[in-house]
Amino acid sequence: MKITCTTAQDVLGLFNVTPEANRALTEWEQDPSKAPAVVPFVLAHPTEFLYQLTPADVERVCKTTDHALGQVQRRVAESVVEIVDWHPDFAFTHVLHYVLEDLRELPTWQHFFTFIQEDPQAALMLWGPADAEIQRLVSLGVPLSAAKAAMRWRVGNAYYSFLREIYVVTQLRAADLDVRLHPLADALFRVDFWCGRTVCSLLVKNNKFREDDQGRKRQPQEFLAGATPPFQFHKIQLGRASQFGVVHLPSTAQISAAATKLRLLQAP
Repeated sequence: MKITCTTAQDVLGLFNVTPEANRALTEWEQDPSKAPAVVPFVLAHPTEFLYQLTPADVERVCKTTDHALGQVQRRVAESVVEIVDWHPDFAFTHVLHYVLEDLRELPTWQHFFTFIQEDPQAALMLWGPADAEIQRLVSLGVPLSAAKAAMRWRVGNAYYSFLREIYVVTQLRAADLDVRLHPLADALFRVDFWCGRTVCSLLVKNNKFREDDQGRKRQPQEFLAGATPPFQFHKIQLGRASQFGVVHLPSTAQISAAATKLRLLQAP
């Protein structure tokens, strides 16, 4: 029977079982930028409504969403180097999961964009810090249009990554696999989602990093190697997006292959 709720305590019970994982947790809990607001918020967050979504729900959002990157050009967005790797104290995954669970629906980009301005918690997590960073850069001489474009590129790509992840999870759960996820596992241990003791990573090839390389992002093996019993690790890798303005999702064949692999890994 597939689980219907995942808590932070579930995540820690499963993954906080190695010295490196415990070190990461301790550093996060003691980080001055995280301790006052981020830590208690994330530790209290449940993944629940997400498990009610179906692949059709995600596909409908992908068809009706405005394009999250708008008319922003990559060269303009990446010219503002301070925003290329920018993130607020709350990780993007924290914000996106909060919006999903609070709204009780998977939002389109336009709904998400409105919500993070109007909802006090979401504004605290993302809108306020993003606006403050834009204003800081403008004060240093960065053109306002370029700073806004770079921030939209940064947040818009995070939104698209979230849609892809939710799509894969709903597809695998529809295939009767007990796939689970939680923003604490993602942000802290780099676990995109998991099935039993198989940790899954969802990657998209890009121009900066080699194939099968997550670039600057630490990999879950760094936190979980040496666990007893051991974890297994599986990557689902997509090719580069071929169309601008269309949500880049795994093919039916990729989903089927991932489901087959996960079933094999769960076999006793």
